[in-house]
Amino acid sequence: MMSRTNLRAALAAMALLVAPAHAQSETVTFPVAAPAPSAEQADDAVGEYRDVNSFEMFHGLLLRADGTFAYALSVGALDRRSAGTWVREGDVITLTTDPKPVAPEFVAAPDDGAAGAPYLIVTWPDGDGIAGVDVLLGCGDGTQISDYTQYDGWSPGAGTCPDPQWVELEEGIHQIRSPRFPVAGRRGGLHFVLEPHDFGVADLTGTQGVLKEGKLVLTLGGQSAIFERVTPD
Repeated sequence: MMSRTNLRAALAAMALLVAPAHAQSETVTFPVAAPAPSAEQADDAVGEYRDVNSFEMFHGLLLRADGTFAYALSVGALDRRSAGTWVREGDVITLTTDPKPVAPEFVAAPDDGAAGAPYLIVTWPDGDGIAGVDVLLGCGDGTQISDYTQYDGWSPGAGTCPDPQWVELEEGIHQIRSPRFPVAGRRGGLHFVLEPHDFGVADLTGTQGVLKEGKLVLTLGGQSAIFERVTPD
């Protein structure tokens, strides 16, 4: 579990930890001291907040006086971050992620025709295999086979799907889903690449929170989270 320390320091660390070595995401940096408040933002919304109900995880939000924000979530194998701008109307805070992140995606690569190649393999762009990607294989008789990849690929059991028609892939932790790839007539060596793009960057554009008695109730993914202001050390 990430230690519950100063939010700025934690967010800076998160920027380095959130993207895998293969993900070419832009590093987010956070100044130690926020700029002096402008006339528009010199109010009680500016500050550091932490999810008061977060156990075994770190969940924090920083609203800076210059109208920018930083957000970080770390729980289990999931790390997400976001940065952009915020505005206030009454007691309602609205976030806009900037720049808009490009979501990771699965793309088809040329088949591997080598003898002994697995039926399919999922890799990063540099060729390193990815384990734990869910595979759903549709067969000609209407049956479906569900399994997951290893670092060296995946193959269905002998005779279990003699006429494959399509395959779908999913990385469940970060909810990265592929389109349905047609595979009819292909006998193996299928290669798919997980293009990371802005891996781990959440698009919080339109996310709103309500200030109430020193707390910020933020709606994330249809669920409400209560963020409490962090008292400076």
